[in-house]
Amino acid sequence: MILGSLFQNGAVFQQGRDIPVWGRTLPQKSVIAVLDGSKAQTLSSADGFFILYLPPHDAGGPFVLTVQVQGDENEKVVLEDILVGEVWLASGQSNMAYKLGSDWRANPVLPADKALGRIQEKQFNEMVMNPEQLRVYTVAERASMTPEEFCVGCWHQMDSWHSADVSAVAVWFGLGLQYQLNVPIGIIDSSWGGTIAEAWMSMQALMACPETRKDALEMQKLCRDPEAWQNLASRFYENDPDGHADPGNTGVGMGYAGMDFDDSDWKDMEIPGSWIRQGIAGNGVVWIRKKVEIPESWNGCTLSLQGGAVDKQDVSYFNGVEIGGMGEGFDAGYYGYPRCYPIPAELVKPGVAVVAIRAYSFAYDGAVTGRWNLVNEVTGERIELSGKWRAKAEYDWGIVQIAVQKKSLGIENPTKTPLTMFNGMINPLLPYALRGAIWYQGESNAETAARARAYRDVLQAMIDDWRFRFLNPQMPFIMVQLAGYESTTAEAGAWAELRESQRLLALNDPDTFMASAIDVGEKNDIHPENKLDVGKRLAMSALYHVYNCEEVVPSGPEIVKAQSENSSVRLYFKYAEKLQLKSGDELFELSGADGVFHPADKVELDDELGIVTVASAAVSEPCRVRYGWKNWLEPVLFNGAGMPASSFEITLN
Repeated sequence: MILGSLFQNGAVFQQGRDIPVWGRTLPQKSVIAVLDGSKAQTLSSADGFFILYLPPHDAGGPFVLTVQVQGDENEKVVLEDILVGEVWLASGQSNMAYKLGSDWRANPVLPADKALGRIQEKQFNEMVMNPEQLRVYTVAERASMTPEEFCVGCWHQMDSWHSADVSAVAVWFGLGLQYQLNVPIGIIDSSWGGTIAEAWMSMQALMACPETRKDALEMQKLCRDPEAWQNLASRFYENDPDGHADPGNTGVGMGYAGMDFDDSDWKDMEIPGSWIRQGIAGNGVVWIRKKVEIPESWNGCTLSLQGGAVDKQDVSYFNGVEIGGMGEGFDAGYYGYPRCYPIPAELVKPGVAVVAIRAYSFAYDGAVTGRWNLVNEVTGERIELSGKWRAKAEYDWGIVQIAVQKKSLGIENPTKTPLTMFNGMINPLLPYALRGAIWYQGESNAETAARARAYRDVLQAMIDDWRFRFLNPQMPFIMVQLAGYESTTAEAGAWAELRESQRLLALNDPDTFMASAIDVGEKNDIHPENKLDVGKRLAMSALYHVYNCEEVVPSGPEIVKAQSENSSVRLYFKYAEKLQLKSGDELFELSGADGVFHPADKVELDDELGIVTVASAAVSEPCRVRYGWKNWLEPVLFNGAGMPASSFEITLN
């Protein structure tokens, strides 16, 4: 018997809802599931698939889940440490995928006590209460032209051993819920950097939405192309004139992995971190070594080397013996994939041991990410490996930036291809019981104003489809409104257009809400480090709108209406208690019937009534008002909770 990928030891189930459990076993057999005394039963299909629905359960645990063919002990799965509480799906592109322990900064690495990301990681580990009650399942990246039945991932509790390697936004969101609700929280993180919204839509959703129907037809045509079914990762780099292939592992022959090798003339490297940003080497092959003291009590124990990821490939060693590796050729698919390599008991002796990694990156960045540990598989004890290692380049090619000629659609360009993420990273989760979904995406749909305006309909189609497929027609969906960023590729105002699509979608869908990140953006970095405020605001929205916590302020000021008052316009807001207007660039604009916007030269605030009055001498009869209509901006309108107003464009009543 094989259960769906999410059904593992340590899983979190949704309280108060039927709990679907599915998998495969022998054909036409009676299958029974038991959770804490509750039972459900079904008959497997002619090909062995089954799905059954356990009755709703109150929050609590740990429980044991047993699923078996009736009367057949050989067709039985027993899962332990099951919790019941609140389960949310976290999805989107890189700002959702951004790990709590990530260092994606464009600038050189700052000292640990100065980098905001490191400060917030420390804050999380100090603030998390009952880490065993906050768990995250991270879905491994997989693009597919065909709906996948299974995915790769593990449930981890959010102690300091695991928190660095999960979505920063997701864990801050989960922590906010945990503080208020005091029940187990489970987050399923299924995200991939650079993805368009259409990549997260099913074929049916693409076909149903007028904005994406053409994409659906193109995908059907593509599926008839034999090349579309091949792994074409190497074709990303066909245009590399120097052919930066791995020349071969000479370092192992020189003893770089060995216990007795003298690495005193190697450079220091902080892990997690980028060897390129730390000035150790460019693209190529870098060896990284660390000495560790094995305690007497670990003698002869089976260990494992567990880490974040290596961008892009690795071969790893313990005391000179190869214990595992990922990737070959020009395969970039493992750049974000967690490493976990077994270390046989016969290699484990008390005293000094050496862990060595041969890391290979043929283009763009080169890094070792996440937190690394030696884990005693017998006792569960760990030795922290993150921090200072020794590093030396085996091959250094400098910075390699390759002009890649990509097809408009296809597996070699998965993040910009409709359907692929849904097939590979959402379909295997269906129909797991969820409370709701949080979403941080849109940057890749904001290249042009026209595409940004279409986003409203595209995202609505995706949301409707997810609700249908997760058997949750009113599933709450909370999105992050795009942070400010001075995009060098998007049209001027395109990000404002996309924010407006997000705002209007939330305004018109009673189960969709929005948390603004407009003030936490960084002008020259599309990946702002401040993920604490983003996760916190998502949690506040959920607590107010989903869990009816009325004492929580769910968002910044939201425009309700605009009324003409002679040549001025009165703007009315909700969630506007203690409304504040900070100094800075003027962000209010008015237009007349000609549609040409002019900056307001009069902005007055009535903080008690939550009203802002604006006017422009250039517009005698205002018809429309907008605020914050820029890709990058420093917001000026906030409420007393310190939450920023969304950008908006509104027609006068």
